[in-house]
Amino acid sequence: MITTDILIIGAGPTGLFAVFEAGLLKMKCHIIDALPQPGGQLAELYPKKPIFDIPGYPSVNAGELVDNLMEQ
Repeated sequence: MITTDILIIGAGPTGLFAVFEAGLLKMKCHIIDALPQPGGQLAELYPKKPIFDIPGYPSVNAGELVDNLMEQ
């Protein structure tokens, strides 16, 4: 049987951040997404588009943001 503390639906930026935060609390997570790769709409619709409303980044490429979230 799989034991999970948190089930996260969606592997977009918010879902990836939720996994990160849960990991800081030593919680076991399972993430579910309909897309084959993480990143949500950022990865699927506009991976090369610049984003200007992410705190700490004056401008960041959508694909780079997903990569940074995955690395974190």
